[in-house]
Amino acid sequence: MAASPRLTGAALAAVLTASSGTAAAPRPEGTAVNRAASLQQGPQGAMLLARNWPAYKAAFVKPDGRVIDNGNGNISHSEGQGYALVLAVATQDRETFDRIWRWTARELYIRGDGLAAWRWEPGSTPNVTDRNNASDGDLLIAWALGEAGLRWDVPEYTQAMKRIAAAIFKHNVITTRVGPVLLPGVVGFDAKSQPDGPVVNLSYWVFPAIDRLEVMAVEHDWAGLRRSGLKLLSEGRFGPLRVPPEWLALGAERSAPAAQFERRFSYNAIRIPLYLAWSNHVPPEHLRPFVAMWNPTEDIGPFILDIDDGKASGNFDGAGYRLIFALTQCVAAGRPVPASLATAANELYYPATLALLSTLAISERRPRCL
Repeated sequence: MAASPRLTGAALAAVLTASSGTAAAPRPEGTAVNRAASLQQGPQGAMLLARNWPAYKAAFVKPDGRVIDNGNGNISHSEGQGYALVLAVATQDRETFDRIWRWTARELYIRGDGLAAWRWEPGSTPNVTDRNNASDGDLLIAWALGEAGLRWDVPEYTQAMKRIAAAIFKHNVITTRVGPVLLPGVVGFDAKSQPDGPVVNLSYWVFPAIDRLEVMAVEHDWAGLRRSGLKLLSEGRFGPLRVPPEWLALGAERSAPAAQFERRFSYNAIRIPLYLAWSNHVPPEHLRPFVAMWNPTEDIGPFILDIDDGKASGNFDGAGYRLIFALTQCVAAGRPVPASLATAANELYYPATLALLSTLAISERRPRCL
């Protein structure tokens, strides 16, 4: 059943929540975050991840280690390299991990400040067409390197993780009224660059990475970064559906959708519930606003939403997107994840990646969801 994108505000909320099953009590899975918590995986999720990883590699990882975004002109970006590194270490695929890291280090870590250039385009000269960093990409890469250093006892990986973590805090973390926050990039997001700045992107708070880096790079204030992200999520919800925007401005006493960016919940923000559900340091109440964004009974949603009136301007079309909200419903409301979503094919890079990441999140943190 397809819902009309003309549904707005309370009407859309009513359609989505009609069969979403939000009454069950949340089932916390514990709070300890240590090496074992990250590397131990539930059997069903681990089996699905191992089964799906080879096809993902064949589709999106080039022999030289470049990860391609086939929905975006076959470009590569630092977050894509980071996601693949996280998946490679989780599947114990060292050969692929090594190839991806070699390409990433050679092609993207060219800035001189310890951060990766975020955009690489085939056919361009030079291939890097935007040297600005994307802090979530660096965060993902540092996390993966730290895990790989532990798993395979490679000091060089651990040292690289430490260097990147230090660069993130030196160049991307600033102090604000809510504590330390993560600028999306070194250039273009601070108070000097934006009229209502600084501007942040809440999907860049990769909470499972923050959880792990807190115990692998203890010299940095990861706990403060986590607190600020949760604080901004609490106050950064707008419109009749109370959802966060893609970009949030912090220049006033209270956060607001950023003036020079689209006022939508879209392809960036859809990662927020995934990262919240993946962390054992996030209270379940932070997930509840996302529980009703997909109606599994009628398969309605999730939608790209206008922040101000709640109007749906399009669908997130792909099983990988729905799997995020199935995970959210499991963690916050006790609803099992349909196995069909975890095994569904996703031909485009982004939903395929989100599907594997959601499967990994289930495997590591919420094994009872499958």
